[in-house]
Amino acid sequence: MTSQSFSIGEALIGEAPEIAHIDLIVGSKNGPVGQAYATSLAQPRMGHTPIMAVIRPNLPVKPATLIVPKVTLRDLEAAERIFGPAQSAVAKAVADAVDEGTIPREQAEELAIIVSVFIHPRGKDYQRIYRYNYSATKLALKRAMAGFPDINVVLEEKPKATHAMIGFRINNLEEPPYLGVELVHDDWRRIEGILRDLPRKDGIVIKAGAPLIKKYGIEVCQKIHEMRPESVVIADMKSLDTGNLEARMAGDSTADVVVFSALAPLKTQERFIKECRTIGVLSYMDTINAADPLEIINRLEVKPDIVELRGKPTADLIAKVKEACGKRALVAVAAEVDPAGAKEAVESGAAIIMVGETITESAEINRTASSYLEELGIYEVDQFRVMTDF
Repeated sequence: MTSQSFSIGEALIGEAPEIAHIDLIVGSKNGPVGQAYATSLAQPRMGHTPIMAVIRPNLPVKPATLIVPKVTLRDLEAAERIFGPAQSAVAKAVADAVDEGTIPREQAEELAIIVSVFIHPRGKDYQRIYRYNYSATKLALKRAMAGFPDINVVLEEKPKATHAMIGFRINNLEEPPYLGVELVHDDWRRIEGILRDLPRKDGIVIKAGAPLIKKYGIEVCQKIHEMRPESVVIADMKSLDTGNLEARMAGDSTADVVVFSALAPLKTQERFIKECRTIGVLSYMDTINAADPLEIINRLEVKPDIVELRGKPTADLIAKVKEACGKRALVAVAAEVDPAGAKEAVESGAAIIMVGETITESAEINRTASSYLEELGIYEVDQFRVMTDF
């Protein structure tokens, strides 16, 4: 570690309300960490007064460690939780990290550590506050010194992760294949029944059909997400003219993917795709009634994220569409095929199989949809994966 470099660590451990969330940086006293340490100590902010980590009064830990509260300290009780169990826990974790070799003993005088500590105002149990903050600090230090996570871990975990504060996985369709279920009805009570009956799998994407959107408005995407927060929702806008405005409206209504028509003017399509990228949703080209979808794609300066082909496109056409759109592009196939036909389309290169009434009009929606999932080999992302603290 050079004098101008520093390492970063993070860890979340425990249960509410005493849960501990630690963010920390480790670096040379002669570099930016040392400067930040001195500045923070010399210029305290009301409610976030930094304190040195001490093993006991008059015995500061080495490397020198500064604790900065994340939550504003509004009363003496809150301050005592920081000055008591949290301060002790952080100091003990740093000392143990040196003793166990996580931090080299010979660098104990050269390094400085700044630890940002979260303690919930409702946290009362000092034993739990101590134990959780000790464990989180020790883990964060280990991760910082090891450079965890490397970029390969980040990219591997990105499509699988579920953030604890939102309670559902943000699915960017990075783990195909997917089964798409198109809701072509315009009766919301019927739609509610379908959504309840479908398997609770994040391998299912929901397409809000144009009749549904026309009757209930684009806000129907929000209603679908309320019932199925784990599902990607596609808004079938089939935009032809005011593309960028309709893309933003759909994004504001929580659609994950927004559909435009391949028959729209090229500039409209390009504005639509650019707006989708701006607001963080995927653009989806519907090629219905387009005589030569590939020719249209090749003329676009910016390419859609997903292209929907109709019927039974050949593997050669699917490959050419993917080549024209880029390596991350997905091809959806819209056809009322049986599970075997869906598997054939995936083997030809399709990433999404869009099915409508074959599933939604089935007497046993759950069983029918499950048969597609089984045939396509779609399982939960984490079904065979043991979650650990790495």
